[in-house]
Amino acid sequence: MALHKPKSAPFALGALSLAGALALSACGGGDGGTEETGAPEAPSVEADEELAALVPDDIAEAGTVKVGVEASYPPGEFLDEDGETVLGFNVDLLDAALAKLGLEGQWEPTAFDSIIIGVNTGTYDLGSSSFTITEERMEQVNMVGYFSSGTQWFAQAGNPEEVDPDNACGMRVAVQADTTHDTDIEARSEACVEAGEDPIIIQKFENQPLATETVVSGVNDASLADMPTSAYALEQTGEGVLEFIGEQYDAAPYGILTDKEDEELAEAIAAAFNALIEDGTYEEILQEWGVDAGGLESSEVNPSTSE
Repeated sequence: MALHKPKSAPFALGALSLAGALALSACGGGDGGTEETGAPEAPSVEADEELAALVPDDIAEAGTVKVGVEASYPPGEFLDEDGETVLGFNVDLLDAALAKLGLEGQWEPTAFDSIIIGVNTGTYDLGSSSFTITEERMEQVNMVGYFSSGTQWFAQAGNPEEVDPDNACGMRVAVQADTTHDTDIEARSEACVEAGEDPIIIQKFENQPLATETVVSGVNDASLADMPTSAYALEQTGEGVLEFIGEQYDAAPYGILTDKEDEELAEAIAAAFNALIEDGTYEEILQEWGVDAGGLESSEVNPSTSE
């Protein structure tokens, strides 16, 4: 695909309404970008013969890899207006790494909590869905680090319920189910109970746009998500609707998933990311999406964590 450099602001989908963003999250699968959404067009990447030689023979022969993705977590991964094409900075990054390896990604939307299982059972060759790297996940799959993000809370502008992320006991908080943020809010609620306070009233949703909508409508007092996704929510809803509360915390890398036995494929993907970092394509993609603050200096398989 030819390189296109639109003059766009960070999170280039700012022209869409929140309702439109939710509509993009309905169904389907694919790859690429469109002018309709204003999303940056992915750069053209040539295959590297030395890197391609690292790919397992069966994968190299097939030429494509099936990628499990929960395509409703903008701007990381979400559906285009056609309801089929998967867009996002995570998509562009992995597609570029695969191109270095002489491969093409076949993006297959599914439920977030089914991706690890799908990778382990061979339904997907890879998983890519803003997965924060954790020790628990690395016990189940290999994880190739490629980006870093922390958690950011947000509430209605003015924070009318005076939500404090460090003391949210009794508050109504929306979260996407089966994420690190789900684990985070459950632990905070348990701490409230142990301290003799009311538990946090937690509402869990299939995807983050649904959780965000309940904060906009006032059904819930706050939500928490990865920093790029929270920033996207503020931009999508427009000035004076939502605001950050507290600071970003627990920054950690995202990881591409492979089956635990597929270390060869994992190492090949890490090598491809490192080649993209070296030749500047990696930074170009992050800058186009306005998320370059989360760039890593290098990619590695199953990096150590502080957990």
